[in-house]
Amino acid sequence: MKKSMRKGFTLVELLIVIVVIGILSAMMMLSSTEAVSSARAADIISDLRNLKTAALAWYADNLDYVEGKVQKNSKNFAKLSDEKADVQKYLGNEGLKDSYTFSEGKDTDWYVWCNVTDAKVFEKLKSRAKTVGLVLMGSNNTTSADLSATTSTTGSVGMFIR
Repeated sequence: MKKSMRKGFTLVELLIVIVVIGILSAMMMLSSTEAVSSARAADIISDLRNLKTAALAWYADNLDYVEGKVQKNSKNFAKLSDEKADVQKYLGNEGLKDSYTFSEGKDTDWYVWCNVTDAKVFEKLKSRAKTVGLVLMGSNNTTSADLSATTSTTGSVGMFIR
């Protein structure tokens, strides 16, 4: 029997390896975008909870509700744009990535809102809505606790304060 003294790879073997690497990298890209969307949704939920706690602490100290838009200032702390209140001391060194709004609903209900423009993040928030207590601001300024029923792909997601 004659032994074949083959050195190296054939073209077919190299192409198969390249195809397998391409498929694996595509799967990794898909899963990483899902992870980024989930992380962003969790970040928004965390910010809403922190702002809810800050608003309740503000109310306890001032017997009044925080109202207005919370934005990032130069130190990445939260301050109300209308300078009615400085919620920075209630948030500590928390940095906010988005702008949030405190507003009054009907029947003296108060909410903190975040406008979500990324459809994937909005879908993640819709799926977690009931477990974390999120509400949706509709285009006609009505709120709905059932985010899963909406067909909208973006919108304002909020959390009930009181």
